[in-house]
Amino acid sequence: MISAIKVLNSVTALGTDVSVGSDGILNIASVATVDAYNVRGVSVTLPRAEVSGVVTITPTAANLTDYNFYINAFSLSTGLPKVLNVSFTSASGATATTISNQARAIINADTDLSVIASGTATIVLTAKVSQPFFVVGGLLANIDSYSSAGATTIATNLSAANGTAGVSVRGSVAYLQNKYAYSANGNALNYNELALLTSGYYYTEVVISYITTTPSGSGAFKGEISTLEAVVLVRFDTAATTPSTANYNDLLGTYGTIPALAAGYRAVISAPATTTAEVTVTTGAIALSGGAATFATLGAQSGDYIVIGTNITAITGITGLTAGFGTLTTAAAAAVFKFSAWRNLPV
Repeated sequence: MISAIKVLNSVTALGTDVSVGSDGILNIASVATVDAYNVRGVSVTLPRAEVSGVVTITPTAANLTDYNFYINAFSLSTGLPKVLNVSFTSASGATATTISNQARAIINADTDLSVIASGTATIVLTAKVSQPFFVVGGLLANIDSYSSAGATTIATNLSAANGTAGVSVRGSVAYLQNKYAYSANGNALNYNELALLTSGYYYTEVVISYITTTPSGSGAFKGEISTLEAVVLVRFDTAATTPSTANYNDLLGTYGTIPALAAGYRAVISAPATTTAEVTVTTGAIALSGGAATFATLGAQSGDYIVIGTNITAITGITGLTAGFGTLTTAAAAAVFKFSAWRNLPV
């Protein structure tokens, strides 16, 4: 059961929006708190933009010949599955273009079908917005719009092949509001927090499952264990390709508090004000300089992270107060950094 939903259009630095305190209590975006040991699962679903699937049918021209195939798609008005049978007879002197013209005319006459046809000497079938998937077939075979099938004979004189593979949307405003039953009429049971989703952006969807014990029945010591889910939606960008929200990676980057929680750890992120760090190309050597921070004062150990701008290195060894090695083996110029310490959850 969903206990709470929180929309984060901005992210607090150092991952404090979703973090485990020194007392072992997990704060979930200020909408739920729970003993971190009671967390039973963390799922992170990255957003992605919808891609309309494409299938191209290539006819072999034949005079006065029957052509037959079907499109298994959807009705735009109802959202239910819909099948369109495309059947016609070619004319005398037929060409691939005239045959394709006949097929396209039949397909495009049905404006409720979630597929549109284009092309010249071929029949290029493209899924319409919100319904990226469909199947094309005939008496001999069929192919779908979401895989990568090569040229396949689906019927006599008709070959079909995948073009662009269809991809369903994830993390859009409409997708999330529909998934979590948002009601614009102000019904609090329908998660009005979703009204805060910013139009045009995508969101990473984080679901944290945890158990809780609540009194049940008449017995003073009788309890009932329930599994609850807190949903945190973190703004991404307008193309679902790269995070644009400041501090996003403090929550969801490799070193972030949420991946740490998913792995059973507490991530504590800090940002030394004046000390800089750099990484030497190919060797992975890490060097700290300036300021007062050292590997010792940071309490650093193997498995922790140093973040220099967009460069992230996991510490694999420490050789001195200001020297160590990590997984990043491309150069990162000296700059102020963030330090993420991954530790066991407090007992």
